[in-house]
Amino acid sequence: MAEFTRRHFIRTGLAGAIVTTGAFSTLMADPSVSAKIDRVPLGKTGLHVTRLAMGTGTNGWNHGSNQTRIGLENFRRMIQAGYDRGIRFLDTADTYGSHVFVKEAIQMKPREELTVMTKIWTENLDWHPLQPVDQTIERIRQELQTDYLDIVLLHCMTSAKWTDEKKKFMDGLSEAKSKGLIRKVGFSAHDYGALESGVNHEWPDVVLARINNKEIRMDGHPEKIMDLLEIAGSKGKGVLGMKIFGCGGLVKEEERMASLRFVVQSKNVHAMTIGFEDATQVHDAVDRLMGVVAEVNKS
Repeated sequence: MAEFTRRHFIRTGLAGAIVTTGAFSTLMADPSVSAKIDRVPLGKTGLHVTRLAMGTGTNGWNHGSNQTRIGLENFRRMIQAGYDRGIRFLDTADTYGSHVFVKEAIQMKPREELTVMTKIWTENLDWHPLQPVDQTIERIRQELQTDYLDIVLLHCMTSAKWTDEKKKFMDGLSEAKSKGLIRKVGFSAHDYGALESGVNHEWPDVVLARINNKEIRMDGHPEKIMDLLEIAGSKGKGVLGMKIFGCGGLVKEEERMASLRFVVQSKNVHAMTIGFEDATQVHDAVDRLMGVVAEVNKS
């Protein structure tokens, strides 16, 4: 597997904590089925989240994403479809440009019903200059119009030494957590060594990892990644999955279902995040995922 560097990550564009568009191109499930997403414990963090999060960073970079490009009205309709199917987990990031959109989504439901996760970038960019962590968190809270953030992750860790290199960011998030501005902290990984380091470090409450059954846009062999996620769970960390469909690399019906079964059956991934672009994709995802959950629960 080719090494995935931060430079390559920036050059090819940030897909973030999101499964790519196109994963649910048509509504395959019976539209009469009205299954709703269930809530699950996020490891031993004390948070209970919906098994599926609505991502807002598909092809997200330079303060834009596919979700922002569909426009606010279409975004509201898509969010409403998710709410109708029970989703109460919103996934955003500082680099996506989607905070203003997620603010609208937050206002559509009582805040206590929702889990809001964002991510902060840790390197200076021409279009996204770094601020001290406390200023970043305050700005994000203002952008989202929320008193607190449920989960804040360090975005796109690609170094096995990140737990040393990013200590000032970790300390800043820990301070915000101690003040009640953040409930849980963690990281998203785009490198096997980075994932391994974070899993084995006491600081992260939450791990966001790339996982599917075909090693597409992942950081190692699926079984090796699963071994790390099992360790994370054994340590009480909450485990979130992304790239379940390989960023569009798994497009056939049987491929998508096989990957869903692989992830759900493992019981190592507590919830997953997927970026949708219309209501049809939302309904299709919920039907597929809850169908697999029902299969697994019967087995």
